[in-house]
Amino acid sequence: MKPSIFTCACALALAALLLAAPVAAQDLELPEDTTEQRWQRLANRTADLYAALVALGDAQGMSAEEVGAWVGEFYAEKAWLTSPDAPGLAVFMHRNLMGMPAGETQVLQTTPDSVTVRFNRPIDSMMFAGDQRLGVPAERIAVMLRAIDHSHASAVGIELERQVASDHDVLTLTSLYGNFEVANNDIRWARSAFLGQLNWLQLLSVRMKSGMTAREIGEADAELYAPTWTAETPWQLLRGMVWNEMSHPDAKCEVLSASADEIKARCREFGREVTEANQEEFGVTPEDALESDLAFRSGVADYLGMSWSQELVDGWVLITVSRSGT
Repeated sequence: MKPSIFTCACALALAALLLAAPVAAQDLELPEDTTEQRWQRLANRTADLYAALVALGDAQGMSAEEVGAWVGEFYAEKAWLTSPDAPGLAVFMHRNLMGMPAGETQVLQTTPDSVTVRFNRPIDSMMFAGDQRLGVPAERIAVMLRAIDHSHASAVGIELERQVASDHDVLTLTSLYGNFEVANNDIRWARSAFLGQLNWLQLLSVRMKSGMTAREIGEADAELYAPTWTAETPWQLLRGMVWNEMSHPDAKCEVLSASADEIKARCREFGREVTEANQEEFGVTPEDALESDLAFRSGVADYLGMSWSQELVDGWVLITVSRSGT
């Protein structure tokens, strides 16, 4: 197909432009903005990005609150996990607000593990006509920003309560678990033991719901783990079982009598309160826990050619471990 007259004309015009002498550059003077002007421009760009995030969330089927939660989790994973406590998080929030020229904060009250701070809302004065920014309503931007705060706090174990006033928010931040970077070992140990017991109760619950009894669960565990035990005497077996219990800070055991063929001891029952507090949720009673525990210990002892018996008396588990036939 032959080229049209229009195509030829365009080609000739383009060639003429390419072969022509370059046009002398014109002087361009850039504005010399003051520091305050540049800072305000940055704040305006930030406000635009807030609106853009909400709009992008709309396109992805996300609410403004969902967008804020996502942003909060993103930053928490990258930079916020170093905040040690509620006052530390309040300082970080203050620094973020200070990115706005009109940002103002005021500490109203502090305790060792909480702080109440008044933050103004400079973003409010940056809305366009109709109380919107780039077509995004101011309230939706506010919802996103509040969700970011709550997401940050949740990620580092801090409870956040907010009171919204006409031109400011009052936030109360409370550390839920104390300062996790300097928590003493007693607190850390107790927390670990608590979580371990909850995990054990959950496992019992799942297996009981599958149709197994507490005793059958203990027997199955004994069959699985007994071959890994190397105890050859009642004392060695008791020591191994007690060693497992000693992972809990409330564990306490005493030897009552001992010989080459038999040992008697008593161990303080612990964890009943946690089991009772979660009984309705997991469907596991303290008696279920004791029965499963006894079945496990008896099963391991039997595998090793010994016998294990125990009974609960006045908050103590009375234990007798003997060689079989003695």
